[in-house]
Amino acid sequence: MPKEIEPIDADFDDVAKAMLANDGPKEKTPEATHRGILPLGGMQLDVYVLEDGRRVFAKRGMARALGLKSEGGNAFLKTLGRKNLGSEISEELRKKLDNPIVFNIAGADPGHGYEAEVLVEVSKAVARADAAGVLLDSQKAMAAQAKAIVNALAKVGIAALIDEATGYQTERSPDALRLLVQAYIEKEQREWEKEFPDDFYLTLNKVYGSDPYIARASGALVINKPQHFGNFTNKYVYGPLEDGEVLKELQRLNPKVEATGSRRDKLHQFLTKGYGLEKVREQRQEVLTMLKLSDDIDDFKRLYEKRFGPLDSQWTFFPEFRKSK
Repeated sequence: MPKEIEPIDADFDDVAKAMLANDGPKEKTPEATHRGILPLGGMQLDVYVLEDGRRVFAKRGMARALGLKSEGGNAFLKTLGRKNLGSEISEELRKKLDNPIVFNIAGADPGHGYEAEVLVEVSKAVARADAAGVLLDSQKAMAAQAKAIVNALAKVGIAALIDEATGYQTERSPDALRLLVQAYIEKEQREWEKEFPDDFYLTLNKVYGSDPYIARASGALVINKPQHFGNFTNKYVYGPLEDGEVLKELQRLNPKVEATGSRRDKLHQFLTKGYGLEKVREQRQEVLTMLKLSDDIDDFKRLYEKRFGPLDSQWTFFPEFRKSK
C-alpha cells in the first residue's frame, strides 16, 4: 500500500521558495566604467575597465586578437580545448578560461570576457605549443599572432595600453600609476644598445649653435655631446612620460656616481623592450622632428609648447599658459 503523503502546512510562496536552489546571495555584476578600442596586431579590440579596476577583453576580442577565423567566444574556447594545444594550458589558466567575467556595459547587453593578462598567458601557451611542434598547419597563423603579442606586451604593459585606450589613466589610483611605471622599467638591466642616433645629437648641435664634432686628444673627430644635452634629453624625452614618474624611477635605479657626478649606465637600459622602449622612441622621434624644424633652441621650445604644453607654467612663451598670481 502506497505511503500517504502528509499535507504541507505552509503558504504556496514559502513552498515555492523552498523548492528553488539557494546558494546564498549572488555576487553583484560589476559595471564597466570605461570602454575603448585597442589596436593590437592589426585588429581593433573592444577593451573595458571595470569598477573594481580590472582591465578586460571580451571573449570575442580574445578570439580576434589571435586571428581565429571565427571570432565567437565559444570558438575561442573550443580552439584552446583541443588536445594538441590543451596540453600547454595550465590548470590555473584553464580555470580562468572556464569562468569568464560577466560585466554590465551601459546601453548594451552584459559582456563576457577575461582579464587582460589572460591574453598574454594564452599567447604564451600557443607559442609553447608551436615550439613543441604540436600545432596543426591550420593553427600556424594563430601561433604567429600569439608570438607577436608575447613579444610586444608584458602583463602590466597590456593593462597600461588598455588604460590609454579607455581613458582610465586620468583617473587611476596611485597604486595603478606605480604598476604602470613598472611597464616601462626592466627589472633586470638590459645590455647597452644605442637608442639615440647620431642624427639626434647632430641636430641638437645645430639648434644650440654648437660645433657638431670635437677632436679627441688622439686627433679623432667624434660627435659633440656636451653635458647639457643629457639635461635636454631628460627634460623633453623622458620627462613627459607619465608626468615625470618614469624619469624619477629610472634615476632611482641608476643613481649618479659621487666620484664622477655621472650615471653608471644609460637610462634606456632599464626600460622594458616592449612597452617602455616604444614609448621613449615615440617621444624621441617627436622631439627630433621638432628639432629639425627649429632654427634655434627658442624655436624648439615654442614648437614643443604648442604640441605638449609648457613644462613650467611660471615661464612660457604663451601668456595663456601662465598661472595667475
